[in-house]
Amino acid sequence: MELTKEGQAALDIILKSAKDNNIDIKGGKVRRTSSRFCLGVEHGDYNGTELFGVGTDRFIWLAYKPNGTKKVRLFSANFPDDGVVEFELGNVPEPKSATIAETWGRFPYGIDYILRREGYELSQGIDGVLYGNIPG
Repeated sequence: MELTKEGQAALDIILKSAKDNNIDIKGGKVRRTSSRFCLGVEHGDYNGTELFGVGTDRFIWLAYKPNGTKKVRLFSANFPDDGVVEFELGNVPEPKSATIAETWGRFPYGIDYILRREGYELSQGIDGVLYGNIPG
């Protein structure tokens, strides 16, 4: 599959971020979200509400590779000052903890926390880099 100009720019940012932060994604996978705005109601698609969705040309990319450990290492190219978010699976700060409240790391920590709370246990960690071109 050939990348668009924007897709190639995103991949270049991801690869540079991985190199600069010692995140090993070589041989891994790259995934891109779809993106839309929902006019009139948010989250209606999975709550049974009718909605009017409008597709956009904005996305979030994740390049990742399982690392064979129980450690998650993620870097957001959109929040470089937060550095690499690194944690052992199942060992994350409590939700709304002051140490993470103002960082983007609250999202991957929250995913691990909720999955465990609901009885799902991840079997291995990943190394990954995220980048998005969604403004704001």
